[in-house]
Amino acid sequence: MIELRRDWSEAAFDMQREMERLMNEVVNRKPPAVRFSPKTWQPVVDVYETDSEVVVLVELAGVRDDEIEVTMQNRRLVIRGERRDVRQGIKRTYSRMEISWGTFERSVTIPADVDEERVKASYQAGILEVILPKLGEGRSHRVSIRRG
Repeated sequence: MIELRRDWSEAAFDMQREMERLMNEVVNRKPPAVRFSPKTWQPVVDVYETDSEVVVLVELAGVRDDEIEVTMQNRRLVIRGERRDVRQGIKRTYSRMEISWGTFERSVTIPADVDEERVKASYQAGILEVILPKLGEGRSHRVSIRRG
């Protein structure tokens, strides 16, 4: 029969609790790449298609509309801009830092041929919506068969 000394098992439990505390601290801390990189973040996007268009939604909370640049070339949509820290110059000590600030760039490949001349964009409540009309040739249509 094996006997374990009580002080050894208590030390093991203490070590386990300390490791859990350390892991929780690491998981809840912002990664250094996000904290110190000049290009700190990429906005999230949704891309979907309807019969007549491709729609791209970009989440840009806290970004002013005059800080957003949208370009389109060769089936690639590029969104660039900057989210500025609204409280710049104020001395502060963070207990949690999850909002990313700074410049961003997000590139999205468009899944269909679109009319780049008719692309429209609107921005409301932190969501950029880019509507890309599909080219007529890409649409399906019914072909009638002549009976002879």
